[in-house]
Amino acid sequence: MKIARVLLMQLLLLAGLVDLAAAATVEREWTVEWVDYDMDGIFTRKAIGVNGQWPIAAVEADLGDELVIHVRNGLAETTSLHFHGLFQNGTSYYDGAVMATECGVPPGGSFTYRVALEQAGTYWIHSHSKSQTADGLRLPLVVRDAKEERIYAYDDEMVVSLQDWFREPATKLMRQFSSADPHVRFRPVIPYAIVGGRCATNARLHFARGKTYRIRLANIGSSFDFHFSIDAHPLRIIEVDGILVRAHAARGVTLGAGQRASVVVTAMSDATEASWNYVFHADMYTELLEMPRYNPLNFTGVIEYSADARTRRERDGGAAWTTVADQDLEPLDRQPLLPEPDTRVTLDAYSGVFSDSSFRHSFNNVSYVAPAVPAVLTALTAGELAGDSAVYGHQSNTHVLRHLDVVDVTVNNHDYYAHPFHLHGHAFQIVETGSIRRGVVRAKQALDSPVRRDTVVVRGGDYAVLRFRADNPGVWLLHCHIDFHVMLGLQMTFVEAPDVLQRRVAKHGGLPPMLRENCVAQGIKTAGNAAGRAGLDLGALNATEPTPNADQFESYDPPSGWELLSYIVHGNNNNVDAIATPTHSPI
Repeated sequence: MKIARVLLMQLLLLAGLVDLAAAATVEREWTVEWVDYDMDGIFTRKAIGVNGQWPIAAVEADLGDELVIHVRNGLAETTSLHFHGLFQNGTSYYDGAVMATECGVPPGGSFTYRVALEQAGTYWIHSHSKSQTADGLRLPLVVRDAKEERIYAYDDEMVVSLQDWFREPATKLMRQFSSADPHVRFRPVIPYAIVGGRCATNARLHFARGKTYRIRLANIGSSFDFHFSIDAHPLRIIEVDGILVRAHAARGVTLGAGQRASVVVTAMSDATEASWNYVFHADMYTELLEMPRYNPLNFTGVIEYSADARTRRERDGGAAWTTVADQDLEPLDRQPLLPEPDTRVTLDAYSGVFSDSSFRHSFNNVSYVAPAVPAVLTALTAGELAGDSAVYGHQSNTHVLRHLDVVDVTVNNHDYYAHPFHLHGHAFQIVETGSIRRGVVRAKQALDSPVRRDTVVVRGGDYAVLRFRADNPGVWLLHCHIDFHVMLGLQMTFVEAPDVLQRRVAKHGGLPPMLRENCVAQGIKTAGNAAGRAGLDLGALNATEPTPNADQFESYDPPSGWELLSYIVHGNNNNVDAIATPTHSPI
């Protein structure tokens, strides 16, 4: 009998029906604090690091693990952690979005995030409080699934984070970008590139002859697009934003802020070719800067076969920004296009000068301002009124979704520059993209099995139609992932199935006690509508909303680089330090 049981277990193991590798708890103790960061001798500035270190090392785990991070806030302001790309199904209160899903961790306070790692892929962790992501509180998160190595036949892998890094702290940049004066707002801000934790020019990626590598790329920066390519080495895209795709040949990959991709690349097998080192490109680009010499910003590192080998450079190198359109990719699971939507939401993204004399961004003329009570607490305490968007306050720009509805979100970008839009709690299908410019007819439809992402770049004057099923009760933000645009109001709120959320949270014993304790410690109410009142009585909450001035919106017809240069050279107010911080801070 004992022999029979052993044979049965061996058969089950061979069939893949039993996994003896028990899920692990990946636990971290983090003190979030300011540290000095020396950028390889170029300059030194303060960064928000963890346990005295910056850049912050990647967190790596396996599918099925639980990630537990104990956070102690050593800053003088509220902080939080958001697990970008993870759905947090059933635990939206660990999503980290301050005043949407929690009150944040107060100075000197603590909070424990417990995240079930139910999705394999390349993700990242960053603050969702103020502009702390731009100041450095960000790092890659990798969740591995062993079968992926077999599917795509690679020998090894590496994580390569891509970060823009500024000399100026985010508070100073915010004063510049929120200025109503274009002479100030358009003044160039030139960042540096950090690749894999090193200044790009000092970065090395080590290849061995004939081996195949998976490179996990993550744009964890605050603003700029990155374009990654390797001289003389073709790439194959196998993953975008945690979603496996059929291998697609590419010369380079472009990632907006918040986006990730995995590429497979095979090292040179010929002895002569492998006797050289090669150049990789991590070039940065933004449509906010149409200035000569500054756009794109070309940064290169070395693919190192040998420490003493010479480096071969291609003449065109990364100059040709060849990339692959999202809709040319097909998910490996071939999930079909969702049925026609039950709910349609249209979001018109504009920017301009508002009534508080600051430059702001908006969806449908509403520039986001956080409620006085976190939206998740309103959803849990407002009873039947939780299904009424008015209870969350006008300025939170809330749409309430019914459970399991198919939702289409059409985002129209009326700005002349791109926005990388990120949706919490979901990966959406990219159904259609095209142009909203007058006289321009251009549209691209999805495949029968459309690619899914959690972050999509919508270029200036373009639109995108995004489709998802509302199968994750909770509070989820949709926002631009340029850190400064979030701060300037380019975000809105989905409250998804609040009735189901109430039942599920009650069934599981309520919210983590530390969440309410952190609210109380900051004098934030933990019940009621957006103003902390009963019913739909919001008091004076909406009375101070910033509203757009007439004819102040930007256009998707961009000024030329020389016009921007003229703004800067002939401006009469270019002292950023003299600019007052906007009265209404969105977060």
